[in-house]
Amino acid sequence: MEIRPLGDHIVVQVLSDDTMSSGIVLPDTAKDNPQRGRVVAVGSGRLLSTGTRVPLEIHLEDVVLFNEASATKVRVEGQDYWLLKEDDVLATLSPSMAHI
Repeated sequence: MEIRPLGDHIVVQVLSDDTMSSGIVLPDTAKDNPQRGRVVAVGSGRLLSTGTRVPLEIHLEDVVLFNEASATKVRVEGQDYWLLKEDDVLATLSPSMAHI
């Protein structure tokens, strides 16, 4: 099954930061906000009242920062994803920072 977001929505797969380099596993309550994830699907863009569609600035494979509170968690075929609007993305990370 494929997730196809509509309009200005995107689908993000969270990049796991559960294990520190020392091997200590962090519980959910100890994780920092915002979350970091890779964009796996994007909608067709925001529809203006004039009928014009504005393309998204977020692209497939972008690594983004987002607030978990503004996203909706969905599970598809045993895999967790976050569905959110483009406006809920706080920032994109350059490829050199994506692994931090």
